[in-house]
Amino acid sequence: SSHGTAQVLEQGEWEVGVFAPLRRGLSQGLEVSIHPLTALVSPNIALKKRWTDGGTWTLASRHSLHFPARLLRALAREGTGGVLPADATIPTIAASDNRLLASTELRESTTLTASLRAVLGAQMGEGAWPSLDMPIAYPRTAAYQDGASFALGGQVDGDLWKSWDYRVSTTFWALPWSDGKWAAESKLNLSWRPSKRFASQVTLTGAVGDYPYGTAWHALPGFDFIWRW
Repeated sequence: SSHGTAQVLEQGEWEVGVFAPLRRGLSQGLEVSIHPLTALVSPNIALKKRWTDGGTWTLASRHSLHFPARLLRALAREGTGGVLPADATIPTIAASDNRLLASTELRESTTLTASLRAVLGAQMGEGAWPSLDMPIAYPRTAAYQDGASFALGGQVDGDLWKSWDYRVSTTFWALPWSDGKWAAESKLNLSWRPSKRFASQVTLTGAVGDYPYGTAWHALPGFDFIWRW
């Protein structure tokens, strides 16, 4: 899979998962994607462009734009599904996630990718709501209130055995204007691909971060099913 690397889907290819975004390969090394599960409550779109190919390194950039206010308002409630106080005041928010990706082949069927990332956010109007002090969510949403967060990442993709492959990634976050100043995540992804059109995945993510309430560790399992055509 080209997820997280500098590669893009070929022209005309589609890929979608239960939780992964819907992706479409366009011409000239361009890929467009959206998250269907959240599109109605958090409009989003991303473009990924491969700038070089065929040399030692492949370079690409990915830029997304999303508007998460409606989703955050839906999460501001008491009881099940509520992660924000019911009386939270959430203004209109525009955010972008910008990544520079560089991939190289370490050996046959093994790819190394390095990435730089900046998440930028802007509030339009007055708001009063607490940060999402949860693993994975905190470093990605801190920019909604504090303007920006930054990340440096590394990822290795490779074949494991027959129809099995793996992905190992680590990301270090810097949040200079937030109450929690840093976070780190490591993820192991195992995929079974019985055909070119389908894959099932299991993941384990370890996260540690400096939150407004202090430092905390978390281990989070996950899964997905991916279809391509």
